[in-house]
Amino acid sequence: MPRERPQPEPFEASWLERSLNRYLLAGLVFMAALIAGFVSYEAREPSLRANAARTQSAEYTKIGRQLFEASCAECHGENASGGGTAPTLNSKQFLATTSDPQIHAPIAGGISGTQMPTWSIDFGGTLTDEQVQQVVTYLRSLAPHAPSVPNWRQSGMAAEQARAPRQARRRAATPRWCR
Repeated sequence: MPRERPQPEPFEASWLERSLNRYLLAGLVFMAALIAGFVSYEAREPSLRANAARTQSAEYTKIGRQLFEASCAECHGENASGGGTAPTLNSKQFLATTSDPQIHAPIAGGISGTQMPTWSIDFGGTLTDEQVQQVVTYLRSLAPHAPSVPNWRQSGMAAEQARAPRQARRRAATPRWCR
């Protein structure tokens, strides 16, 4: 018959086990608090982001309007409604068919062969990339109330010049006694 072996004394003292259990419990409570915090943050985050985006858009629109009036209105007209030498930017057709990067690129880099200068510091202009984006945001803000201008690409002068020959032809075709 096998003999019973004597059992050694426990490796850890009972006070140490109680202390470890307390730390384990404190760690579990801390993890539960973190999980609850992440869940509440995740539930609240979409509204915080939406509010921040609305606030930024409003600020960008305000600053963009000021930059547009100072830098662009001379050629593109007040409220981008067309000027003497540049296209009408406040047009349903323009704003519906162009993306933000497509608006940003010619503002930043200019258009060679035209009177459109470079505005971005990266290309030798005076506006930062953020300021160019603010002008783009301002132009986008015009979209809800933009009028329909099918020939938005023509500058005010080009549109007048295009109408002038038609009017001259009409006048020439109309007898003098009808004028």
